[in-house]
Amino acid sequence: MPTPRSAAFDRMTLAFVLLAALATALRIEALHLNQLNLHFDEAQYWVWSRSFDWGYFAQPPMAAWAISAATTLYGDAEWAVRLAAPIAQSLAALSLYALGRSMYGAWAGFWAGVGWLVTPGVWFAASFISADAVMSPFWALGLFAAWRLIQTRSYFWAVMVGAAIGLGCEASYAMFYFPFCLGLAAYWSQPLRQALKGGRGIIAGLAALAMFAPNIVWNLQHGFVTTERIANTIGLDTPLRLFDIDNLVHFLGQEMLVLGPILFLALIALFWRSAERSSGLNDEDKFLLAFAAPPLALASVVALVSHASPNWAAIAYPAAIVWVTGNLLFNKGARRVLAAGMAVNVAIGAIIVAGTLNPSLALRLKDISDAAAWDETAREIAVRAAGQRGDPAFSAVMVDSREAYFELTYYWRQARQAGAPLPPLRMWLVHSSAYNSAEALAPMRVSEGQRVLVVHQTPSFLPFIAGDFTTFHSVEHLTIPLGGGLNRNLEISVGEGFSPAPRDAAFEQILRERHVSGSDS
Repeated sequence: MPTPRSAAFDRMTLAFVLLAALATALRIEALHLNQLNLHFDEAQYWVWSRSFDWGYFAQPPMAAWAISAATTLYGDAEWAVRLAAPIAQSLAALSLYALGRSMYGAWAGFWAGVGWLVTPGVWFAASFISADAVMSPFWALGLFAAWRLIQTRSYFWAVMVGAAIGLGCEASYAMFYFPFCLGLAAYWSQPLRQALKGGRGIIAGLAALAMFAPNIVWNLQHGFVTTERIANTIGLDTPLRLFDIDNLVHFLGQEMLVLGPILFLALIALFWRSAERSSGLNDEDKFLLAFAAPPLALASVVALVSHASPNWAAIAYPAAIVWVTGNLLFNKGARRVLAAGMAVNVAIGAIIVAGTLNPSLALRLKDISDAAAWDETAREIAVRAAGQRGDPAFSAVMVDSREAYFELTYYWRQARQAGAPLPPLRMWLVHSSAYNSAEALAPMRVSEGQRVLVVHQTPSFLPFIAGDFTTFHSVEHLTIPLGGGLNRNLEISVGEGFSPAPRDAAFEQILRERHVSGSDS
């Protein structure tokens, strides 16, 4: 039987802390053994981490800060770049343990924390650094702090709610969901409305604003560049597809894998039960439903009309795992469902870890293949950038994708530190202004365009790039084996006399007619 809320608090807490510490240690060891190169998003965060700022082109700063701290201590190896990811997931699990314990009792808290640690999405998120991974402990802390605010009406917990929101927003803008979900929970739950009275809601808001103010100022100084980037990411710059059922089914299938198939079905059953007897929901149900349903519902709506990435609904699952665990633990038959769900998630997690240790097992997954063989790719391009004996030196190496820019920047770091004669790395500017971080950081300059080695990863850009040079000729097709029968195919060219064509309306029209987009270049 479940342990009562008041029993064995110290013993149970110690047991879970030790379990979370063990999980963290094992995951850090897995990072050491990880055979995958950095994904270009990870390499991008690493590039940002080289200089401290309160914001960056497409994200708030905390992921870059976490990488900076880790690499300052342990160097720039891939495992150190990713170090914050498993630590963040275990910190999130500690808050979810505390929340589940406070709501449903010690055993429920224990299994809620364990459930988070073995969720397939967490297995994956603990293996790669991301803004959402760094945000997760603040989201979980915000949930616990809000619940403690209901229980205690303490101004301390009001400050903690606000601090969690503000710091979470410094990690990922997905944290903006939290105050919306909190407001919905207050609408449904009279105890939360009472807890936010007496100035506590205002204090929480001020604490959040104080934590997030530096990034707001940064955005003001940089023309809110993140707004356009977010619109591009969620597909608001592309035609909408109304009622794309196939896309919705595909999205929900991915979500089932993020939470785990059995626990996801249990969550859907809880949604259904809540809709059937909304008047009979208790305070725990209302609170957790308010944080679990909106992110998943909104992402599903986006999937119906555009593209929705599976991580967009991930913020629903901290509350969901506590809710599912708390409802399944107090019935013998339901406990079997919970146990089966946990077991299946552990099995899926083992497959995910095996894929990082032996990428050939998982290369058919795009995120895996994108992170394969970039060290070899960088070496091959470096050989060509050195030039042939007797030829004039290259004034720059220009790439046409942000993926190539950030990967080469990272994997050329040691060669540059050793004094290798590598030309500056530059990014071809598709439009008149930067559409991504690589274009903003290192646009190709006319002053460096005397003789340029051009690396094409996006073949559709090739005729446009050729038009930006006085003379231009293709050199070779470069094929990099990724394993599993897959290859990375690059075109290598040489351009002289960089003089970009005007990025006027006529140029943009030609881009559209040829169905070429520069937003993700």
